[in-house]
Amino acid sequence: MKLIKVEIYKHDMQLKAPWAIAGRVTESVENIFIELTTEEGLIGLGSGAPSIDVAGESVESSYEKIKHFSKDLIGVNLDDANHLFDLLENNLKHFPAARSAIDMAIYDLLSKSEGKSLIDFLGRSHRTLPTSITIGVSSFEKTVDDAKAHIDNGFSHLKIKIGENVDEDIEKVSALFDLSPESVAIRVDANRGYSLKDLEKFYDRTHHLGLELIEQPLEVDKNTEMLNFSDDIRAICVADESLHSPDDAVALVSNPKPFGVFNIKLMKCGGIREALKIATIAENEGIALMWGCMDESKISIAAALHAAFSSPATKYIDLDGFFDLGWDLVSGGYICNNGMMETNEKLGLGVDYNE
Repeated sequence: MKLIKVEIYKHDMQLKAPWAIAGRVTESVENIFIELTTEEGLIGLGSGAPSIDVAGESVESSYEKIKHFSKDLIGVNLDDANHLFDLLENNLKHFPAARSAIDMAIYDLLSKSEGKSLIDFLGRSHRTLPTSITIGVSSFEKTVDDAKAHIDNGFSHLKIKIGENVDEDIEKVSALFDLSPESVAIRVDANRGYSLKDLEKFYDRTHHLGLELIEQPLEVDKNTEMLNFSDDIRAICVADESLHSPDDAVALVSNPKPFGVFNIKLMKCGGIREALKIATIAENEGIALMWGCMDESKISIAAALHAAFSSPATKYIDLDGFFDLGWDLVSGGYICNNGMMETNEKLGLGVDYNE
């Protein structure tokens, strides 16, 4: 099964509304798309969402790199997929979003060639899980209004971006628990915005409410400082920016473990193949998995969902990145009803071009 054609393009996708996290506001995102065609006429799709903040990878540098590398894909035989994945690792090591786009297009082709959905190709461990939906950094009133709207739309897991002012964060989270304390789970993402003192204060004032997760509270270079906290705090803390690769995963499972949960994002680690390596490490070490995203096309959201459902260690998904987009190249990929996500059982990634 040889590759005979590669097409690469990018699209600037306006968000439905400006999006804020600690220290940054975003109004649109640019994704890179790749289409691989085999001599049998099969088409594999992939997409990447490069981020300077996440991996030091700009859209322009990623786009130029993937265009240059794509010439080496022509004539490659997918029957030796491991060789191709190694080629990606060696040539696109510092471009994880570009590598991820090609990686998922390959997996799309491999599963289609066997007449299977990707989850059936990988092996299923889960059929459906609730995704959280994220509320960006905003005023107290808007945070509460957005939460009410998401709850009314059927979502049972909310993720709140925090990290700019711990006292305001405590006030917001407490108010959200008052909305529907028994039926809604609350996760927070500090995006490295807290100090040790901030995290301790936030946890002391909110954990009794039933707080589910605290994502990446401290800067990446403060992983060892997480060990100053009790087992209870670390158990619900999630490694996000601290976790990019299988090597990072190995470092983070040394006892005592600084985080109780790993957040895998395909755009950080370079695709499904590397993500599943991290998942295996986590499973072997008793670490729960959360699968996350940025603002991404349904192509890469679907790829992450299939990978997530293949791992027994998966406990949480945060795959809401498509909901922010005003436009996408494709439709399908998954089904989401009342916040519950499942694959759509179509071949490969299950996505189709929009007409």
